[in-house]
Amino acid sequence: MRRTLPALVVTVGLLASLTACASESGPGSAGCPPTGDAASVVTATGAFGEKPEVRVPSPIVTTETQVSTLIEGDGQRIVDGTPVVIDYTLFDGATGAEVEDSGYDGTTQNPITVGGSALAPLAAALECSTVGSRLAVAVKASELSASVQGTAVEPNDDPDAAYVAVVDVKRAFLAKADGSLVPGENGLPAVVTAPDGAPGITLPASDAPTEQRTHLVRSGSGPELTADDTAVVQFTATTWADPSTVAASTWTNGGTATTVALSADDLPAEVKSALVGQRVGSQVMTVIPASETTGQQTYVYVFDVLGAL
Repeated sequence: MRRTLPALVVTVGLLASLTACASESGPGSAGCPPTGDAASVVTATGAFGEKPEVRVPSPIVTTETQVSTLIEGDGQRIVDGTPVVIDYTLFDGATGAEVEDSGYDGTTQNPITVGGSALAPLAAALECSTVGSRLAVAVKASELSASVQGTAVEPNDDPDAAYVAVVDVKRAFLAKADGSLVPGENGLPAVVTAPDGAPGITLPASDAPTEQRTHLVRSGSGPELTADDTAVVQFTATTWADPSTVAASTWTNGGTATTVALSADDLPAEVKSALVGQRVGSQVMTVIPASETTGQQTYVYVFDVLGAL
């Protein structure tokens, strides 16, 4: 069955309307967030991973994102670009009233990415923390409300308004593929990466392949992806005809990693075959020939395999 590029891209949760250059990246965070009174006055009790009892002395006002560590974990250190799974409870800084929580029901939440555009100030607050930590975070309401959709957080442009979150940092993944470089193959594009991991693609002098070809650019040493896993990835897709123009990319779509359910019935076979069996830490390039797409274009995908849920 033929599939267009938009069909492939929508399957992995991304719009195929981007036209940014491959060298661009999502908004990066500026380093470790500061501590301050707005966060340090918040207290929370209860076991890590369970919904805490929280005291928010209101009103709380802040002009910047502030963080206080309530429990210090000893797990992976969070850096810019890291996808992180969290549980959280959010409060109105003006009243101390609870706004929403993540559920604390044991189900795995989709990760948010430090430095990404989704939940941007909350995600940025995680940088320099460690897995196993519980944080109190104070953020400007206007900044948080501008970075979320489909939640109880309402638009708020009041410069004095704030939200307070108590966040449990449950799990973290790689920020980019960290595997060993593998020599290229004749007839396939070359991949180079920017310091943040975003790939650029250079075509060979030969014609495009007439069958799908998959090449391991970096060989990771983590667990192998199985057909039942949900992969955490960053990816870029371009056409063979114009590799300098990005057709779709998580790197340029706010820098936010996405998830791919490898068991999903609507997952294109081309994506599944490229990812199943690859190890976490790998960077995988797959070329999908024009004969497999209704648009009669050959597409090049580069996936960074960051982890599995």
